[in-house]
Amino acid sequence: MKHKIKYQLLFLLTLTIASVFAQVGGQATYQFLNLTTSPRGAATGGYFVPVMDQDESQVYANPSLLSKQMDNRLIVNYVNYVSDINYGYTGYVKDYGKVGTFSLGLNYLNYGKFTLADESAQTFGNFSANETALNVGWGYQLREKITVGANAKFIASQLYQYNSFGGALDGAITYFNPEKDFGVSLVVKNVGTQFTTYTPDNREKLPLDIQVGLAKKLAHAPFRFTIIAHNLQSRNMWYANAEDQKNKGGSLTGGSAAPLTDTLAWGQEIMRRIALGLEFLPSQNFAIRVGYNYQRQQEMKLGGQNKLGAVGFSFGTQLKIKKLTFQYTWASYHLAGSAHFISISAKTSDFSKKKEAKAENK
Repeated sequence: MKHKIKYQLLFLLTLTIASVFAQVGGQATYQFLNLTTSPRGAATGGYFVPVMDQDESQVYANPSLLSKQMDNRLIVNYVNYVSDINYGYTGYVKDYGKVGTFSLGLNYLNYGKFTLADESAQTFGNFSANETALNVGWGYQLREKITVGANAKFIASQLYQYNSFGGALDGAITYFNPEKDFGVSLVVKNVGTQFTTYTPDNREKLPLDIQVGLAKKLAHAPFRFTIIAHNLQSRNMWYANAEDQKNKGGSLTGGSAAPLTDTLAWGQEIMRRIALGLEFLPSQNFAIRVGYNYQRQQEMKLGGQNKLGAVGFSFGTQLKIKKLTFQYTWASYHLAGSAHFISISAKTSDFSKKKEAKAENK
């Protein structure tokens, strides 16, 4: 059974890598699949923390973190995104012994309301846009320190009068050494296709993303460092138009342009693939987190190099009170707006046990 699972995972990863192509912004549909739903992931740079510590908020981003300790856990994640955009994830985890641990969740994105108008500015009411994905996850203990996992996503997208349906798979593998508190994960996200397209004869690719993450907690201090490398399948994470930089300057708001050199290009290509995170863990019931995402900072900065503010940085916390776990993160995406991540999770069987105990006492 274990060998069969290992070969299936190897086949999935091989199939994915064989279909790799250079992706840049705007060349894939269903981009909401790569939005961070976990406050912990958002707080540490925007992805996940490759640690087996029974945090069910991360299983949508990395299914190999699913474990039997999450059995009967229910989680609700909500994100107040930029402007009136909202999205979130609600999921439940159930362990089935030798078969593995499964999760069932719903990821949704609501773009808010839009005013329908023609070219003469005459309005015709409002319309909305929404995208959802039903997610079935699976995690399995392959070896003592190695776990594998997969997500199957069934996607529905409705953008005004345009509709599309699709499907995608994620594959992941994690090595975690609890004695050294060291973890590393490989995640391949969104291998799939559109079943139906928004318009005829216009099939779009899905937002493939290959990620590698490492996490290490210091042996004698309550700090854990995280580094995530993302978009490893893409050869072009940074686009610089040499003629625009030469003739018009470096930004739409008049900022000066940096000289275009091979060193700058390589440095940008590397740094825009890396997200950094730090967790302060004074106890099992409390945590403080901070993260930095260089790509977000550079793409969302305003007015050249001088107007950055806290763009690219994120801050979060976690608090466990009795049977409930609360997580909150604030992440700066632009000077004009930031995002707030909220999560509440609990083990449902704990509450049923309380009811049974009360009934027995009566």
